[in-house]
Amino acid sequence: MKKIITLLMLSLFIISCEKNDDNTPNTQVELTNKLKKIYEESDLPGFSVAIVNDKNVNYQNSYGYADIKENIEFTSNTIQNIGSISKTFIAVAIMKAVEQGKLDLDTNINSYLPFEVTNPYHPGLPITVRHLATHTSGILDGPAYGRSYLLQNPSAVNVSEYPEEYQSYIAFLKTNIEIDDSVFLKKVLSQTGEWYTQDSFSENAPGTHRKYSNIAAALAAYVVEEAAGISYEEYIRIHILRPLQMDATGWGFDEVNMENYATLYFTKEFEVPRYFLITKADGGLITSSTDLSKFLIEMIKGYKGKGTLLSEGSYEEMFSYQSNYGISVAKEGIFWGIENTGEIGHSGGDPGILTFVSFDPEKNKGQLFITNISEGFDEDIVQSVIEIWDTITQNNF
Repeated sequence: MKKIITLLMLSLFIISCEKNDDNTPNTQVELTNKLKKIYEESDLPGFSVAIVNDKNVNYQNSYGYADIKENIEFTSNTIQNIGSISKTFIAVAIMKAVEQGKLDLDTNINSYLPFEVTNPYHPGLPITVRHLATHTSGILDGPAYGRSYLLQNPSAVNVSEYPEEYQSYIAFLKTNIEIDDSVFLKKVLSQTGEWYTQDSFSENAPGTHRKYSNIAAALAAYVVEEAAGISYEEYIRIHILRPLQMDATGWGFDEVNMENYATLYFTKEFEVPRYFLITKADGGLITSSTDLSKFLIEMIKGYKGKGTLLSEGSYEEMFSYQSNYGISVAKEGIFWGIENTGEIGHSGGDPGILTFVSFDPEKNKGQLFITNISEGFDEDIVQSVIEIWDTITQNNF
């Protein structure tokens, strides 16, 4: 199942970044040397970082390998899945659809869907777009969610070649079949669906309890698709990727330059077999550090009222604490985490993937991190990532 590095860990990173000491890098050379030292002492195959403001990329660098066996270096143009950071693109899509009058945050999602989704424990209570976008819908990642992960070439994958702790997961992936995301969502969430179970829903009423949900995010993207009348993927191309010239970014292997695609790793010795997601909107966007920097710069601009993708009011709504049915959803915007420090961000985690993006509006500064390995069972990897995140946040430029 999907490994999630939650915003709780991102919060720990941010808290740790608040300290300032004599080791704070004062120049780009010092920062580069410090990151290089962390890499050399780590178990990371490769990674890329960037530091931006609302106008420019102030620092960007990459370390290690996109492919160890082929000796291919990890660069700022290396592409890979970014996991749940993909959800921040859903956020922009939702707010754009609201601007266009195609969507309302507080309307029952069944007004847009071709099949009905209701919480079996609370059949009379509507689930709204705002609920989906703040993880308060009551829709859970039940047992069927794992069916959304597909191997690109399952017949070529020999389960016995992998460490024992990964074998059951890979064997499970080999059994999954490719279907359209709308079909998948109906199978899982509609009461007439083949994979429907009450385990996909919380006993809590919609809008009363927060529980992170990937499938609810995928459903939110599908709501956008139905409301807009075009595919979600095309909606993102029109309203985000093309305006920001994110030319290296796409939703599938056929949309991107696979020569730049990173090999993903469980450990430096064991590659993750290439996979993709049926519910690609919640975690399957493929991009590079260079392209993601463009998106991050736009988010900072948007917060400051200077964005180009959305109106000032839409950005304000997206980055504001949300409320549902009288409850306050602490630290949650529209698919963005909002920390007590004022930092806004999101994280991503999947097999062979670990990503972070955040910005501090007061400092007019944002940063991102992408690596081609998951934390798995290795605490050393987690510690290395924390050190990298602290380092790119602690600097004087």
